[in-house]
Amino acid sequence: MAMDEQRRQKKLARKAAKRKKNVAAKRTLHGPSIFGSLEKKVAFVVGMPIHECLVPRGLFDLGIGSIVVSRKMPNDHISFAIFLVDVFCLGVKSCLFAALPRGEYERKVGDLRQAECLEPIQPACAVKLVQNAVAYAQDLGLSPHWEYATIKKIFGDINPAICPQEFKLGKDGKPRYISGPHETMADSERIIDILNKKLGPGGFDYMMKVDLQDE
Repeated sequence: MAMDEQRRQKKLARKAAKRKKNVAAKRTLHGPSIFGSLEKKVAFVVGMPIHECLVPRGLFDLGIGSIVVSRKMPNDHISFAIFLVDVFCLGVKSCLFAALPRGEYERKVGDLRQAECLEPIQPACAVKLVQNAVAYAQDLGLSPHWEYATIKKIFGDINPAICPQEFKLGKDGKPRYISGPHETMADSERIIDILNKKLGPGGFDYMMKVDLQDE
């Protein structure tokens, strides 16, 4: 009986050790996707190899689009940030960070690639474009999305200074504010008031959605 009890205890100990090992492996693999704060999630992937950076082909015609910066993780996972960038006026309107298995990443970004005609861009130029758009908006008195300060850390040691491209922000030489589908009338009025105080009447263009029923 004593021998059977020893075998049982050893078996339980092996199972416990296996569970502990599996939990540790999951933390290493999925750490940025399910554990810790957003800041810890982003910090986890900084320094990992760049996977790809993407930008909409017609960004400077449309004025707004999604810029993707992604890095390779262990076990064929991809961490990535998507910045919704308004190059006419507002800078980074929204941003998100996630880490997914490669297949899920390809499906998610593949849909975005098709919808916005995304094409590859040098990492240095992707970072330069995002940072230039943020600086342009800040000079107008407009702040980027509240999570940008954390999510931008995915840039890591990418050096925007080596990008040979120059990006001309605004439209026809001045800012152009175009109200988005998720902006209320109060949001639009606040932004226009900021631009008026900074640039004065005629110093910028704007387009606002109108509720025809109210009209």
